[in-house]
Amino acid sequence: MEPAATTTATTERTGSERARRRTNRTGAATREALVAAARANLVQEGFSRTSARSVAARAGCSQASLFYHFDGVPDLLLAVLDEVSDRRMAAYREPLLSARTPRQLARLGRTIAAEDVRSGDLRVLVELVAGAPTGPGLQAGVAERIDRWEELVSQVAERFIPRPLRTALRPPVVAHAVVAGFLGLELLRDLREDGTGTEDVLTDLEQVSRTAIAITGGAR
Repeated sequence: MEPAATTTATTERTGSERARRRTNRTGAATREALVAAARANLVQEGFSRTSARSVAARAGCSQASLFYHFDGVPDLLLAVLDEVSDRRMAAYREPLLSARTPRQLARLGRTIAAEDVRSGDLRVLVELVAGAPTGPGLQAGVAERIDRWEELVSQVAERFIPRPLRTALRPPVVAHAVVAGFLGLELLRDLREDGTGTEDVLTDLEQVSRTAIAITGGAR
């Protein structure tokens, strides 16, 4: 190949690579914007008003872009839940597994509950749990992601429930009850202005846990 031809080919290849990188960056930015828009729509408008049209409008892009980056609205909503779940797991997993006393665990639980309510993360989960049965492919996907949290809570429960009590209080069952209760309290918050808050429940659970540990001679 002549030098001029080589230079031309190299220039074309470099230009093509730059264009591809720009396209990838633009595509990633659009995908992130769609996830953020879907999350905001769930928090502010609820599951029933979260559609391809509403999300695309909020993200400032076309509906075609949504269906280019995702298989559909259910796929996008699972991506929202993944973003929330991954971020929360990264922030809370180590502190939860590092808690040494019921008091520390209850205090951390109250902090997590307050942050999840304040940030809207809990609202995202509640909306998706409530709407999952009506969304094609959502029910199994949401359940699979909740399983991750039940597994983590089960690990924490196993550390705090004394062995003599584990036949009656099996950690996986306790974990399921804790996660279900957490979601239920948020659902009831919509119905009752004076409903019992998560913080109140965690305070009571702390007292029960400390009493049980004292009775069985476990660590405080």
